[in-house]
Amino acid sequence: MGARPQLAFVAQVATATDKFRPETCCVVGNYYSMKSEHEKAVMYFRRALTLDRNFLSAWTLMGHEYIEMKNTHAAIESYRRAVDANRKDYRAWYGLGQAYEVLDMSFYALFYYQRAAALRPYDPKMWQAVGSCYAKMERFEQSIKALKRALVAGSYYADDSSHHPGSAPHGRKILDPETLYQIASLYERLDDEEEAVTYMELTLQQETGGQPNQDEESEASESDNDDDQTTSGHRRRARRRQNDEDEETWHGTGPTATTSKARLWLARWSLRNGDLERADQLAGELCQDGVEVEEAKALMRDVRARREAAE
Repeated sequence: MGARPQLAFVAQVATATDKFRPETCCVVGNYYSMKSEHEKAVMYFRRALTLDRNFLSAWTLMGHEYIEMKNTHAAIESYRRAVDANRKDYRAWYGLGQAYEVLDMSFYALFYYQRAAALRPYDPKMWQAVGSCYAKMERFEQSIKALKRALVAGSYYADDSSHHPGSAPHGRKILDPETLYQIASLYERLDDEEEAVTYMELTLQQETGGQPNQDEESEASESDNDDDQTTSGHRRRARRRQNDEDEETWHGTGPTATTSKARLWLARWSLRNGDLERADQLAGELCQDGVEVEEAKALMRDVRARREAAE
């Protein structure tokens, strides 16, 4: 059963139980919100507030609906009411940030996003919003710091969500490619090409989850421990067992629009720096991905022309 049928069922049960409770009105409002019937959703959230003026969730949810309806000023009023009722409601602070960002008031948006991030420091979405505001204000170094916090927060969330009771641990082994690409782009704007290349490479690695080559690790271990073959053998077998256990949990994103943009950037960078083989390889991969195909073909023609000129 999908989310909408489930919510419809809950709304029916709640209405049959007591339709004059604010919780029931919020459930029905959420159902209409999921159907993108925002006016009806607002009507039910208003009904919940008529029943209980201090019902916090209704103010916040109504603010979300006004954002969807592009009624920014009404959204701000709703979120402010939610904050007045509970100063620790990170959703209301985040909503205020969104509303002011829509109004292109980045300074105000940044203030509210920072309040939300302080209340929810391990939520990557909060730090991504802070980083986005800093970038709009052209404060690139602060933006990079915030986006790196988002990466750390994302890793924390992944590890935490993968250790529920009764389930085997299978933490996510990738970072958010979009955040990595944003960091790389900011380093490029700061003219720090070395860091930009590093983060573009990291973005690309997320296609496969960044899994290390176990054979290379084993060879390195053997070369460092030539005098102790027994120890090397034990380590090699342990690594192989660990690799077998992690094989099914090491998932990458596969080719995405973001990783393809990183691949194109690296191909152009390789071409500029005379690494024709890498540029040709990356351009060929772009053609296989089916993204930026024309740009990739143009790069391959440039590589071919340079090789012919060199001959």
